[in-house]
Amino acid sequence: MKKVKSLYKINSRFQISNFKFRASILKMLLFFIFMYFLTDFNCLHSQQNLQEIEVKAGDTLWGVATHYLKEPSRWPEILNFNDISADPNNVLPGMKLKIPIVLIKEQLRSSTVTSIIREVKVRRQVEINWAEAKQNMKLYNKDCVRTLENSYAGIKSPLGNSMTIGPSSLVIIQPEEKTDETRLLSGEIRATNIPIRTPTAFVMPRITPKTPISDYKTKVKEDQSTIVAVYKGAVDVTAKNKTVTVPEGYSTEVKINLPPIEPRQLPPSMELLDEKQRINKEGKLDMEKPKIGKLNKPNIENINEINIGGELSKSKSASEWLDITHYHIQIAKDKDFNDIVFDSVRPIYEKFDIKKTEVTDGRYFWRVSYLDASGAEGIISSYKEILVDKTPPTLTIEEPIDNGRYVDKNVRVSGTTEPDGRVNINGNYVTVDRYGKFSAEVSLIKGENIIKVSSNDKLGNTTTISLKVIQTPVGIRQQVKKSFFLTPVGIVISIITISALLVISLVTVTG
Repeated sequence: MKKVKSLYKINSRFQISNFKFRASILKMLLFFIFMYFLTDFNCLHSQQNLQEIEVKAGDTLWGVATHYLKEPSRWPEILNFNDISADPNNVLPGMKLKIPIVLIKEQLRSSTVTSIIREVKVRRQVEINWAEAKQNMKLYNKDCVRTLENSYAGIKSPLGNSMTIGPSSLVIIQPEEKTDETRLLSGEIRATNIPIRTPTAFVMPRITPKTPISDYKTKVKEDQSTIVAVYKGAVDVTAKNKTVTVPEGYSTEVKINLPPIEPRQLPPSMELLDEKQRINKEGKLDMEKPKIGKLNKPNIENINEINIGGELSKSKSASEWLDITHYHIQIAKDKDFNDIVFDSVRPIYEKFDIKKTEVTDGRYFWRVSYLDASGAEGIISSYKEILVDKTPPTLTIEEPIDNGRYVDKNVRVSGTTEPDGRVNINGNYVTVDRYGKFSAEVSLIKGENIIKVSSNDKLGNTTTISLKVIQTPVGIRQQVKKSFFLTPVGIVISIITISALLVISLVTVTG
């Protein structure tokens, strides 16, 4: 009996401890769930897109709410983002308030200029003249932005999305209630999650839980047709009551008064062309690479060289995305390409030569992308570094003398150049010492001889000097021009001059 009671007590204690253990586990689980939702709420709260406004003299919190908010009665929500009193009648002169974008009237929402490259102009809705765009400038409904040649403008929309306006573009900012719609009248825009309306199409990003970000470029050509290229996510392109979904890595074109064409694959990146093998339509492995350009590491052999263009090879098994007609090359002083010094679109058959550009000496970064026949631009390559040095080496010729006459059948050619230069005299390389000096014998023929001396540095720059040397036969002296004073007239004048000086000297002495 005692054993039964003891077992009962042990079992009861075990059940109680087990219950307490389960209760503690449940409490911990509820705590973690609470913290999860609290953290999620805080994240949502902190990630809200806010617009900063400056309170004018005499304005109160209620006055600000009446002017800016779609529903002024929601003014207490402003308190969550600002350290101010809850009294709506408080005067807040000069204070900058942060207000959630979703509360602000559409016409008062502002986009922000985040970056400017070269010349960018802005025209307000109520103004006629264009003004220079400035960093952090606010843009409102129906304000216009215009970029000039080789110029770019970065814009952040009211909802926090970004876009880059390309060269020679005209854009109207039109923030809507649920979207950041922008009108592109000419040029191009690279946008993230921003609807774009062109003269011939409407581009709407497809935002889903799996693809929360859509990155794409919209371009309006001179004939008003629209090109849409998608680099991430997907977009819907609508025209003439037809909508086409363009997935990542594809493009579509909308010609005037026509619906969008079916999506086609974008030109590949340079890395893909240069490194990956291609598979032909029969499924066989094609080892031949398309000769459209290679990425070369900027070592001492190819500094000053960007091996792009000049070749376009299509094998029999080439796929459709090899329909490449142009390449777009950019050269900048920084890795982020905020300071672009060269920006050009060129035919694929045109070999790129950086020495023929206006890029000055220095260290730069470059990248390139390909365009197909429609004008759709593929994925841009990663940046590569290049050292530009267009300065030719110094070269001085000490002997022979240009247009000099020499009796010997050989003449010594000597001079000075840069220590690391390579000197070529009439097609033959000569030794250059550590001080940059060189010397060599050159054979002459009777009459005129042309001696061509060239110095090349390691970067491919060249300096050339040409000399003319005349070889005369043995026994014939060089013709020397007679002095004027050796002619008969000169001798007479010399005698008279000397006599006059003697007479003057005698008179001076006797006097």
